[in-house]
Amino acid sequence: MGIFGTDGIRDLAGQGHLAPEVVRRIGHGLARFAGGEGATVVLGRDPRPSGRELGRILAGAFSAAGLQVEDLGVVPTPVVAWTVAHRGLDLGLALSASHNPPDYNGIKPFARGGRKLEPEEEHRIEAWADLAPAAASVEAEWRPVDGAGAYVDATTPWLAIGGRLDGLRLVVDLAAGAATATAVPVLEGLGARVVALHPANARAINDGCGTEHPEAWLAALRAMPGALGLAFDGDADRVLLADENADIVDGDDVLQILAQDALEERGEVPSGKVVGTVMANLGLEERLRELHVDLERTAVGDRQVAGRMRELGAVFGAEPSGHVVLERERALIGDGLVAGVRVLQALRRLGCSLSELRSQTPRYPQLLVGVRVGERRPLDEVPAIQDALASAEARLGKHGRLVVRYSGTEPLLRIMAEGHDAAEVSAVVEDLARIAKQSLER
Repeated sequence: MGIFGTDGIRDLAGQGHLAPEVVRRIGHGLARFAGGEGATVVLGRDPRPSGRELGRILAGAFSAAGLQVEDLGVVPTPVVAWTVAHRGLDLGLALSASHNPPDYNGIKPFARGGRKLEPEEEHRIEAWADLAPAAASVEAEWRPVDGAGAYVDATTPWLAIGGRLDGLRLVVDLAAGAATATAVPVLEGLGARVVALHPANARAINDGCGTEHPEAWLAALRAMPGALGLAFDGDADRVLLADENADIVDGDDVLQILAQDALEERGEVPSGKVVGTVMANLGLEERLRELHVDLERTAVGDRQVAGRMRELGAVFGAEPSGHVVLERERALIGDGLVAGVRVLQALRRLGCSLSELRSQTPRYPQLLVGVRVGERRPLDEVPAIQDALASAEARLGKHGRLVVRYSGTEPLLRIMAEGHDAAEVSAVVEDLARIAKQSLER
């Protein structure tokens, strides 16, 4: 069937991989993965209009297979992961297309321990889905539970152990998404004074707001001298912060801040390593080296980050985009709210402003663009692109980096270049993008 991407299943709502019959079949495959009759599966979703119907189709497939289905309601993706880990369940599904536009949706499965599936598990589910009989819709039987309330009640006191946020002023962009149900109650429960922007249903999810569109959030922050900012994506597994100057603090910054805080508080970073991806800036590697901490790079994707963390025994991992994976109850979960609070707590312990901590990580000029493509042809089968890549690597030299890959969630070829010379980096990316467009567009 081949429907899983780098982060679950994603498509236009009701079409392609999310067409009702395909969803019904994948529901049968997921039911078998969960253990079949008698197992419990939890569903949570972001506020997209298509989420309820997507959940209904899956719940019908699960009910037909004898599973017990619980509806967590509108909750962040990390609430689903935490619920699976906390309750020892075999399967949870977050119904979300994350930062993608509102006409998309997706299915993000979580296995026991709150972890994302391994590729071989996805292949098994796809094979079982292919064998599923075509069936008429079965009436969904699902029990509503207060997923957001349970998370807030458990997470607020757990985070408070690391320090309260009394008196801290925050501008928080909820991305018209799932963080609406959890972020403000937790932050205010820790003592912060919160100005919340773009709650769910105020506009379409991710539309001109959240991590993908920081303009309004940063403008509001500039109007509140001394405040700090947090922004989430639609399902709140990503977070970006902003310092008192309204400069963005990304996943690379978060890694070095958490590493520095661990060294100050515990005298060590567990395993002596943190995990980033091939997209992490060379400046982060430089800063961590000063702290005698190693940066381990993985392929893009928080699943890749968490997997490498488990292998190394590391407790900090992140992508520059704002996916930050931290340990909770012996599980590794990418939770934007938890990551944001951990940075704010570190800020108080270290006695520095967020801008001071941010400035400690040098930044090499880096540029990332996406080129819309038709067929995802293997790049090594496109001579024009191979020639362009060789030329780009020669131009960047030994002090530069080049990462070219297909997006796992959108029909895009992503081109990233990094080096000492901003003009050269820009020229390299522009040339590659032009050749890729000529070679790969529809």
